[in-house]
Order: sequence, then structure tokens, then C-alpha cells
Amino acid sequence: MKKVLLATMLLGVSLAANAQQDASQTWEWSVGVLYQDSKSMSSEGGSSLDVDSAVGIGMNLGYNLTDHFSVGFDFDFLRPDYTAVLVDDAVPPEQTTIDYTLYQFNGRFKANYNFLEGPFRPFVEAGIGWSYFDSNIADGPPLVGCWWDPWWGYICDGFYNTYTETAFTYGIGAGFKYRFIGNSFLKLSVNQWWLDGVGASGNEDLTGARLEYGWSF
Repeated sequence: MKKVLLATMLLGVSLAANAQQDASQTWEWSVGVLYQDSKSMSSEGGSSLDVDSAVGIGMNLGYNLTDHFSVGFDFDFLRPDYTAVLVDDAVPPEQTTIDYTLYQFNGRFKANYNFLEGPFRPFVEAGIGWSYFDSNIADGPPLVGCWWDPWWGYICDGFYNTYTETAFTYGIGAGFKYRFIGNSFLKLSVNQWWLDGVGASGNEDLTGARLEYGWSF
């Protein structure tokens, strides 16, 4: 009886280890925090933009095609402070300085390759997507709209359009994932993303890091 019980326990441990190592054909969902390094950009005519480093939040939904290869989608949100120096084309040129906070949204499709099987998995990744930036600075007078509210009656309010920018992005990253027993995991990565058509070079980059905790199902 003791031998049967011992064999059963060993079999259970073996199955648990195999289940932990084999992640093929499973979905993953994770949430995490991200850090984005500061960045300085310039343009023709002397205008410049300095964006401070920032901490944001993000989430990922992915699918493990095999135990080594997966695909997924990231969605991030950050609120970095920035200083913009605007130089017009007047003679002599006039300069305006703006200190404010912008909203940044990132949406990116990524492919991920794990080098090892087992709980500890170093990986590399690459992806494409977009970044949306909202300056929170009005680009004109407010647009006033009025409507009837069933509780408050006739209401009028103003809405502002702001200066925004959307950029196509592509990038690479590297890191490691550690899978725990119970289908949860911890993931740490560093990455670099290039913004197409932004800045004087037309190809500015953003560097950051992500720490995620997630589950497989």
C-alpha cells in the first residue's frame, strides 16, 4: 500500500511539473506596470519637446501557439509630463514654452520566442502597433453643445479639441518569464520602440521596461 501511495505521489508531481513546463495552445492574460525613459525631440526651426520619464499601467492578452512561440496584444496608458518650446516663423521668431502633462496610449501586436522549456524562460520579442499622444492643449475655441436632460432640463456645455498625434511604432524587446505552479507567471522585459515620422530624424525611439503578473488558461 505504501508503495502504491508513493508511486501515486511521484506520478502527481511528474504530471504537475509537465503541466508547468508545457504551455502550448493556452491563452495568457496579464496586468502590469511599465516604466518609460525620458526623451528629447527636436524639429526644424528650433522647436523642441522634452518628455519626462513616467510610470504607467498596461495589460496583455496572448496565445501560446507552441511551448516556444506565442503572439499577443499589449495596451498601455501613461501620463508623462512634458515641456514644449514652440518657435514660429515670424521675423524675428517668437518662442512659446508650454509645461503640461500629456496622455499616451499604446496598442501593439507582438510575437514572442522562448528559448527554454520549464519554469524559467528567457525570451525575445518583436512587434508593431501605434502610439497615440494627446497634448491636453486646446487647438481652438470651445465647441458648445446643448441638449435636454430628463433630470436637469436644458444643459449647455463646452468641449475642446486638443492637439494630438498618432504614430506607427515598431520595436524589439528581451526578458524572462517565470511560470509558477498553478498557471500563474511573472514576466520582466526591457524594450525599445521606434516612432515612425516623429521628430527631426523622422524616427525617434522610446525605451522602457515592463513588469507583469498573469495567468494561463
